[in-house]
Amino acid sequence: MPAQPELCVTSNIQNLAQIAEFVAGRAAAAGLDEESAFDVQMAVDEACTNSILHAYNGDADGELRVCCYLDGSEFVVEITDFGQPFNPDAVPEPDFSSPLEERTIGGLGVYLMRRLMDSVQFTFSPHAGNQVVMRKAAGEPRP
Repeated sequence: MPAQPELCVTSNIQNLAQIAEFVAGRAAAAGLDEESAFDVQMAVDEACTNSILHAYNGDADGELRVCCYLDGSEFVVEITDFGQPFNPDAVPEPDFSSPLEERTIGGLGVYLMRRLMDSVQFTFSPHAGNQVVMRKAAGEPRP
């Protein structure tokens, strides 16, 4: 895997493209196939967007850290912010039964992260920040 395991950027929505590129490179180096790498990128995009819009309330000057590494046969992504804490258990399950025009906009981020990744864990600490750790089974790492 490439030497740079962590990317630190500001909470500017324009940094999502840089984050996606970083995660794609790390996922490819870890041996993830295209479908798994895409799943990881989508989950990371959702998590980072949530940090930017909700933890930082759109403030573009917050700190956002994305760290990717292999843990045995799992590709791990840790996303850390220092904004407002978030309780994922307070997010209602999406309503897929109502007609599309009656559904509320948003609210799919946590659902998508959990569907796309093998595991998703949220932790909150006043000192260490808010962290989401997501795991996806990886293939053989590339040299």
